[in-house]
Amino acid sequence: MAEFIITGDHFEPKLITEQIGIEPSGTYIKGEKVDDRDLYRKETCWFLETDYQESFDVNQQLNYLLNLLEPNIEKLKTLRIKHNLNFLFSFSIRVMNNESPAISIEQKAISIAYDLKAEFDFDLYIL
Repeated sequence: MAEFIITGDHFEPKLITEQIGIEPSGTYIKGEKVDDRDLYRKETCWFLETDYQESFDVNQQLNYLLNLLEPNIEKLKTLRIKHNLNFLFSFSIRVMNNESPAISIEQKAISIAYDLKAEFDFDLYIL
């Protein structure tokens, strides 16, 4: 699974949706209670994610997200500056039967992440 995550202290997630024309997979607001636990959100978040998919190359899921985001790079850069946002590409990788995927990032993704000042995060789960 790959995600593009936008976080910040105070911003309206609907603004992101309106500006880039993409419906998020989910959002939450700083201070909201986390489910039924005694925890509260420390930041506001807008995120777009793929489903878990069987794959041997994380670039398949990443390219899906990039194709959606690429027409909106300039808008995202403007939103980042105006609202002091952070961008993250996050991967949740489930390794089954010792068959791990290729974990390399293609130049196109590196270039877009650089333009957005986005970071990459990888979580591996050996099942």
